[in-house]
Amino acid sequence: MQLHSLGALVVLAATSLPTTAYALAPASTTAAPTDDAVAPEGPTEDVLVEAEVEDHVNPVAEALRPVPNGLTSEEVARRAVMNSPEVGIKQAEIAKAAAQLDQTMIQFFPIVSGTAGYNRLSPAEIDFDFGSDGAQVGAVNEGPLLVGPCPQDPAAQCVVDSGGVPVGAVAVDNSAFMIEVPLNSWSLQAKLAVPLSDYALSLLPARRGSVAQKEAAQLAHDAEVIKVETDARLAYYDWVRASAAGVVATEAVTRNQQRLEDVQSSFEAGVASKADVLRFDSLVATSEALVVDAQTAEQLTAQRLAVIMGDAQEQQPIYSIGEEILGAPADVERVENLARLVDEAHQNRLELRSLYKSTDAVEFGIKATRAQYFPRLDAFAQATYANPNQRFFPQQQEWNGSWMVGAQISYTINDSVMTRAKIREYKADKRTLELTAEQLRRGVTMEVTQAYLDRKRALANIVLDTRRVEAAEEAYRVATDLFRVGQATTTDIIVAEADLVNSELQAINSRIDLRAANARLLYATGRLEPSRVK
Repeated sequence: MQLHSLGALVVLAATSLPTTAYALAPASTTAAPTDDAVAPEGPTEDVLVEAEVEDHVNPVAEALRPVPNGLTSEEVARRAVMNSPEVGIKQAEIAKAAAQLDQTMIQFFPIVSGTAGYNRLSPAEIDFDFGSDGAQVGAVNEGPLLVGPCPQDPAAQCVVDSGGVPVGAVAVDNSAFMIEVPLNSWSLQAKLAVPLSDYALSLLPARRGSVAQKEAAQLAHDAEVIKVETDARLAYYDWVRASAAGVVATEAVTRNQQRLEDVQSSFEAGVASKADVLRFDSLVATSEALVVDAQTAEQLTAQRLAVIMGDAQEQQPIYSIGEEILGAPADVERVENLARLVDEAHQNRLELRSLYKSTDAVEFGIKATRAQYFPRLDAFAQATYANPNQRFFPQQQEWNGSWMVGAQISYTINDSVMTRAKIREYKADKRTLELTAEQLRRGVTMEVTQAYLDRKRALANIVLDTRRVEAAEEAYRVATDLFRVGQATTTDIIVAEADLVNSELQAINSRIDLRAANARLLYATGRLEPSRVK
């Protein structure tokens, strides 16, 4: 149910209020100079002055009077942030962005790995055979072997070494030439790889992109906090408006019942007709139906507050007002120039700044990805401790250590083709973010304009409400006096009561509208700072 519609229903029912109102002083025609030398348009908040027309107590004013420990818009905003799932989601996104930043940096760490293994090898077949027996040939002096006279028989020829000493042979067992292949293999290996080309081409843009994404998540979180706070304040004002409408509807029933009793007495005295009695009886019934509508609206808005603040919902929540509603709200500075307000919003709104940061992150991602167009340079080192170690020959069943260092350049054509596709995807994401930011800028422009005009209208209505209430009260008083002496009809009373109720309800709504417009304008222009509720 729309609360403004409820006020219209009260008017149609022709209910009434006690003849007490809050009058408004004339608007000030001067204003303090501003930095852009633009004169303020319309009245300001200091035009609101409380004044009683009669000695009767205004029931609406009593209902809206703040009580100690009552609920305020600031308290609702604070508790809303503490219990908001949306804010919790944004906090999780910040944690996710921080984790992604850590992952990005870890990707550039030198890669250290280690392995340990055992292998059982199959028996190896040896393809060579030295025969069943043989001899081992040797020489005393190193150098080429020659043919020369034998020392024992110079006429004979012998194979001699470079010193003229004959070469000799010794019989040996061929089993000494058998090569044993170990069948059990153990190994311990450590590797280190350093991505040198990534340090030169990818590290800086990748880190900047991750940092920008984390900052974007933080800005989005802060923007959500401000939004939740503003929505909570507006929900509070809706509840206050519904409470005031409920008081108006309840008081209207009492007033209309009094008018019904008056017309019944006039009917018994022969002054009024039966039709007059029936019209007022119908008016009372309609007013009672509006009380039910008003109570429903009040319960609905109270339940909304309970949901927003995370209160227990086992039963209908009951709240009391703790904020001064009828008094003038805090003045909002520098609101005279709409164009300047729009520019301020475009610079300050955290949602826009978050999108700009996300765009920067995508641009850095493009730069980091372009590094894959170039060959990759890696430095590496490896240490092996194995039994047997392949670097030692012949292989023996014993532990030996070895090491290796080097560098390699690699290039994969498929990676280059994939990089081109990735960059196209990044550019599409960037374009989407840019268009989303422009879409949001336009929305912010209309948001600021709407809040600015709503505030201007509320201020004008507050001034007009003074005249409206005074005229409605006087018209109601005259119509009542004339009806009592038989010079006015029931229609005159109904119209006068409707005008009075409408003016009273409008006076309350104008004050609530001003506070709501101020809250929306502060939000739209980006002047609000997010609370740091733990």
